[in-house]
Amino acid sequence: MKKNLLAFGILLLSGFAATAQQTVTLRTGEKMNGKIESMQNGIISFQFKGNIMKLKVSEVYDINFGEDAPAVSGTVSSSAAPKEPGEKQVTSGSYLVRYKVADRVVAKPPKVDNLTQEKGTVVVDISIDKYGTVKKAVPGAPGTSAGISEYLKTKAMQAAQSAMFNNVPTAPLEQKGYMVIVF
Repeated sequence: MKKNLLAFGILLLSGFAATAQQTVTLRTGEKMNGKIESMQNGIISFQFKGNIMKLKVSEVYDINFGEDAPAVSGTVSSSAAPKEPGEKQVTSGSYLVRYKVADRVVAKPPKVDNLTQEKGTVVVDISIDKYGTVKKAVPGAPGTSAGISEYLKTKAMQAAQSAMFNNVPTAPLEQKGYMVIVF
């Protein structure tokens, strides 16, 4: 009886281990749920939607092994990692958006889209009113990738303008901050 119970327990645990899911976050901000098969010579074999993907370790920002387990993070020098105290981040689809506006949080994330294969980082200076509406968005602030196209600057500006921050009636009429959008 004890042997049967032990065998059942091992079988049950191995079933959970076989279906374990990991979340891989790329430096671009894209998140993928799947299973890590192996990691050798700086290459991660990752099963994603039934396909085995080969990812370079340098392309990966974060690997989360489950809800209860702490994340194994990449270097803080990543363009997707918060760089300043008080900087927050929000996910918009598969994009990671960092932002900083004193005593404010995003109530509605920005709508980020990129219909090209172009990659890069755009820093957008923003001004918001006390109701949380983005009143002004100017892309191309320091920190923007060199040689970034006008297309991505425009898309970053539109994304910033689509965001909504929390309503703070006692806030100043205009608050300045920034958003960092990694395409």
